[in-house]
Amino acid sequence: MSRKLFMVVFIAYFLIGCASMQANKKLNESPEDVARGDPVNNILVKEYLQNVLIAPEGRELRVYTRRAFSSDNKKNFFMFHMFYAYFKDNQMEHTLVFTDTPKGSELNGCWMLDAPTDLESYNLFLNTPENPWEVEEYQDSKGRRDLDMELTTKSILKRMDKGYTFFGPASIRNLPWYHLLWITLIPPLFSPEMLMLFSIHKDNCTSAILETIVFKDD
Repeated sequence: MSRKLFMVVFIAYFLIGCASMQANKKLNESPEDVARGDPVNNILVKEYLQNVLIAPEGRELRVYTRRAFSSDNKKNFFMFHMFYAYFKDNQMEHTLVFTDTPKGSELNGCWMLDAPTDLESYNLFLNTPENPWEVEEYQDSKGRRDLDMELTTKSILKRMDKGYTFFGPASIRNLPWYHLLWITLIPPLFSPEMLMLFSIHKDNCTSAILETIVFKDD
């Protein structure tokens, strides 16, 4: 494969995910996904998180990964989705995600409770052996998965107050350094430095979670 072809394939592959053309079409046309652009989403999320902090007893917070935007897509290093799940007395209460918003919305990205695909994928993970969305509980490179519920919730609220907007490649900020080294072969417009500059005060479903998580042993 020539270097030019490699770059084209890599760039296309890298940008595939929750902001792909297929996902955007569904986002703009599917009634359940058009609801992601409702301004009430951020209001409901903030009210819920504030109530969680008022009454934290019996609550737990977990993070899950799954296939991006469709159960027909395989998970890989660049193409996956992340969402939070809040539990009360060992029962899942709400999922929480930072999501892209459809064309025409007054919002450019928002936090949302109980996004349909998050609920669907979690319920299938819980109740069927097939697990078609490849849902897994997230653990970091150190094997940690136990979140500090209160500190993470406060971290999410701080992120909301900063008003981050949606940017598909924002998760480049979380790539390990050894990936950044070989990504620098990409032309300047798509270099890690340029993408990280473009992603200032922007998030996608992955970066919004990876950058608000607080583990119990942090």
